[in-house]
Amino acid sequence: MESPAVDDDICILKHETAYVSPESPVSACAGDESVASHFALVTAYEDIKKRLRDTEKENGLLRRRVKQLEDKHFRPEAPPSEGPQYMNKAFSAYRGIYIEKEDLQMELNKVKKEKLDLEKHLTEQLQAKELELLQLRSEMETSQVMKSLTDTADYWQVDRCSSEMKIHSLQEQLERLQIENDALHKLCRAGQAVCENCVVDEDQSHEALTDVRTMAMVESYQGILSEVSRLQSVARSQSELVRKMRERPALPVFRRAASTVPVQCLDDVQKSSVPRPPSAPPLPGVRLNPPPRMSSLDDSSWSFPSPPRPSDALFWDQTKPKSPAGDWGQPY
Repeated sequence: MESPAVDDDICILKHETAYVSPESPVSACAGDESVASHFALVTAYEDIKKRLRDTEKENGLLRRRVKQLEDKHFRPEAPPSEGPQYMNKAFSAYRGIYIEKEDLQMELNKVKKEKLDLEKHLTEQLQAKELELLQLRSEMETSQVMKSLTDTADYWQVDRCSSEMKIHSLQEQLERLQIENDALHKLCRAGQAVCENCVVDEDQSHEALTDVRTMAMVESYQGILSEVSRLQSVARSQSELVRKMRERPALPVFRRAASTVPVQCLDDVQKSSVPRPPSAPPLPGVRLNPPPRMSSLDDSSWSFPSPPRPSDALFWDQTKPKSPAGDWGQPY
């Protein structure tokens, strides 16, 4: 009596477990957006895992039910009158259970295979999406590099324009500086010419001043020569007078008088402030000494210096003489 119910339950379980959803998670994941497809693949993978767990639970329940049925149908307390019928029912039940087990095993293998295929497909899709992401990233980096290169080219163009403008301005400034330099060279040449003229004027004034100083020194030298000649004539006349007085013989009266004249009188005469004339005879006992720096009063004892020359070093000496009478050499 229980076999139809068991068969119905097995059929229901068989149909429920053998039912495959017509919607494939792979087809739902074929979108263009990588993120949405990734989430769809993950959702499908979780759904398959959930269905596999449910199938395993149902398989366990079926195994327990089969065991219960085996215990129920093959128990030894069964009456002998029901032996053949019981054997037929048990065999049919066992056959049904075995067939259901085979079907469940086939479905399980199919689910495992689908799981492996789905995992493989999902792995391939993930790798493809990763490759797409890498490609998109590389394209983005390439676009950024190209954009930077374009910006760099534009910057170079702008920099080139600014450099050309700077070069043009520097060339104009260089031309202005060259013009100013030429003007300064002209001014320097004019200044050098003026300086040369000033130097020539200074040389002329120096020569004129030198001529004036030379004339003044020549005049001073001529005055010195005239004074020396006058002194020489005076000294010559005095030497002649002294020689004549030496050559004149002394009178006897004067000699006796000189011998009888006391020494005190002679001292009084010598100390007298009245000067004696040059023609007067010398006093007795008084001897004229020659000048200390003159060996004789002849003309040969006098030597006159040669006139100074402009080439001499002392000719241009501007130092003042130390003697009080040396101011005559000062130039006018």
